[in-house]
Amino acid sequence: MTTSRSIGPMAMAGALIAAVALLTALPSARADELSDLKASQVLMQQEIDQLALGAPEGVPPPGSASLAGSFPRSFLVPGTDTSLQVGGQINLTAVYFPSGANSTNNGTQGTQILGGPGLSGVALQNQEPTKARSNGVFGFSIYDSRLYVQTRTPTAWGQAETRVEFDFLGCSLGGIDCNNTVSGQNGLGFRLRLAYGTLGGFIAGQAYNPSTDLDAAPETIETGCCAGEFGTGRQPQVGYTWTVPVMGSPALFVALVSPEDSAVTPNSGSFATASTLTSNINTAFIGGGTVPAATLLASETAGTISGSGSNQPLVVNPLKTELPDLNAKLSWQQPWGHFALRMVVHEATLQDGAYVSQQYIGYGGAVSGHVKPGWFGWQKDAFGFTAFGGDGLGRYAGGGGSGNYFPYLATNFGAPAGTNPLGAELGNPCGYGHMGGVQSQACAVGIRAATLTQFGGEIWYQHFWTPSVRSSIQVSMVHEDVPLQLIGNEKQQGNEFSSINKELVNAHVNLLWSPVAFVDTGVEYFWGHRQTIYNAKGDMNSLLYMFKTKF
Repeated sequence: MTTSRSIGPMAMAGALIAAVALLTALPSARADELSDLKASQVLMQQEIDQLALGAPEGVPPPGSASLAGSFPRSFLVPGTDTSLQVGGQINLTAVYFPSGANSTNNGTQGTQILGGPGLSGVALQNQEPTKARSNGVFGFSIYDSRLYVQTRTPTAWGQAETRVEFDFLGCSLGGIDCNNTVSGQNGLGFRLRLAYGTLGGFIAGQAYNPSTDLDAAPETIETGCCAGEFGTGRQPQVGYTWTVPVMGSPALFVALVSPEDSAVTPNSGSFATASTLTSNINTAFIGGGTVPAATLLASETAGTISGSGSNQPLVVNPLKTELPDLNAKLSWQQPWGHFALRMVVHEATLQDGAYVSQQYIGYGGAVSGHVKPGWFGWQKDAFGFTAFGGDGLGRYAGGGGSGNYFPYLATNFGAPAGTNPLGAELGNPCGYGHMGGVQSQACAVGIRAATLTQFGGEIWYQHFWTPSVRSSIQVSMVHEDVPLQLIGNEKQQGNEFSSINKELVNAHVNLLWSPVAFVDTGVEYFWGHRQTIYNAKGDMNSLLYMFKTKF
């Protein structure tokens, strides 16, 4: 004990001398370097106190108070200058569909994804008996429950941060049967939401990318949210953020984001880069006729498939990602709210490994923000907005969903021989890419593709009735133009109610209450309208209830 006490003053003197020497030698040190030094001094003093009490190094003595971390609800990891937070939420959601539940909202999968993703597949009018089956559906879900771990550490390069976050929408992973999650013990699986690290302005990992503006999003119960939003949400990326010393010092965030291609063809609907479109011919494809052996892939065997010959599968998925997407956001944060400019650039590639190799550039941008007007003394009220447009936006259009329902490209690749309305000069008379067509250099000349034009917008208003009770009302839409001359007239091919969307419109209105700071509960009404490229229509109506506890 005597030795420990004598070490304490000596170590303290050494620490103070070192601190004074550093501060004298570095009169122009940056603020973050001074913070690092102060954190080191605090850490050293803690270690000295622990030694004086005979405690092992890095372990607080029994009965000592927890050390507060550098950000809310975090604590300082003993023996380090790293602040750590473990948090999450338990969220039970109930949803009832008076009408318009789709195949992924039928109460049997334990999930209720509405908004743009759910609305994109809602049952269409005159599609009986599917439409009747989608009425009067109820379900509970806990998939939006979350767990995360976050750390922050001061360094000479700026703050280093890590975050890993999961929810429970991973029923398609690890062999879990997505169609049977509510039987037995409701076995939903983990899904990775966020996993990234930062050092100063640098970020690498899966995070919200620059195309997304969370501050411009409304507060809703259902998590699919809004068809008129812009961005992809969370994607693997590398990026950097600067403060621009002009015009109010906005933040500029630029990132290279993991790419995805998607397309719509005459026969396979819409699909994405990772979609599997071919397998052994003896499996049950929707198609028909005997497939010539010369058109088979090496892994396939000849056979006969049933159904209409016009809907045979493609020989190969022709999509290929060659370059990361470029995303950028310039944002101004002010006491009254914020304003942001966002842009994306994407390269879409059509390549079959034989005779077709075509590249296309998709691009677009958005303006978004939210404002607290402070009128009538309502200091917490706010309204928000988003407006976007572009060509070949794909998944960036319509709330960050998969490019499957808002593709980058339309192409006649895979059109059956002689059926493309462009004719022999510009069309695909050989059926190139079709399982029963002819794959040759001469036929590949007829392959065409085009990027799709998309635009949309959203507006919302939130009013606080009391400090803990509030309501939001939101309206949004997204529209895309698909050139029918490239994919053919599907009505003539027997697929009158094509799944390809032309327009989605949705609206929310809710009443939310936070009886305590970490609990949210309330009710919400959601309405959505869907229209396909052949003007088939469908509507979704749903009532939701939520009880969410955050920790």
